Amino acid sequence: MRLSFGIAGWVAVDGLGLPGPLYVRVRPEVNGGRLRIVELYLDASLNEQSPITSSDIRELPVTRIEAMINARPEPANLRIRSVGPDLSTLASYYSTDFWNEAQQIEERNWVVLNYMCQLNPDQLKGLPPFSHVQRMNRRNWRRFRDVDVGFRLATGPQDGLTDAFLGDVARAYASAVARGERPNKAIAEQTGYPLKTVQRWVYTARQRGIMPRGSKGRPG
Repeated sequence: MRLSFGIAGWVAVDGLGLPGPLYVRVRPEVNGGRLRIVELYLDASLNEQSPITSSDIRELPVTRIEAMINARPEPANLRIRSVGPDLSTLASYYSTDFWNEAQQIEERNWVVLNYMCQLNPDQLKGLPPFSHVQRMNRRNWRRFRDVDVGFRLATGPQDGLTDAFLGDVARAYASAVARGERPNKAIAEQTGYPLKTVQRWVYTARQRGIMPRGSKGRPG
């Protein structure tokens, strides 16, 4: 068995005789102890002769994989807080039919972009030209990559509207946009504060230059 360490806790596992590559994602226990597997992905989509069987799942050596990772945890810990492949968010859209894709593309909804990039030219009729999607994807890829789509604002300001707190507001706002949510409403639901209060936080962050100015047609 061979391990290849990636970013955000992802580890590729090879040498198990599986019908396709296996990827696991680890994160540390609450007390900061061992790294534990929290996600796994077995990809046999390109193997037409041998699909995944019950024995493949039953015989997965999860305990042994965890032991090997924890025997040398430094490579996993080095970039565990980096933004990486967010399969759980994509999977959560398993039954979603998108509407108003053109606006969502303009709003840089990365999930919609992922869907659109899989369509053929005939399926893209009525949407922004595919080349436009590709240009925007390249132009904003670093922004997408740098957004922590899982971040949520847990509480309101503890010491007033400090720059640090407004920085967290900006982070939560960008994360909500990346998830395809209405950002102000999402932050209000996360913190339990009224929508107008959240709008004031966002306005203040923009006035101080912590967040970019809102633009017409985009959530703001």
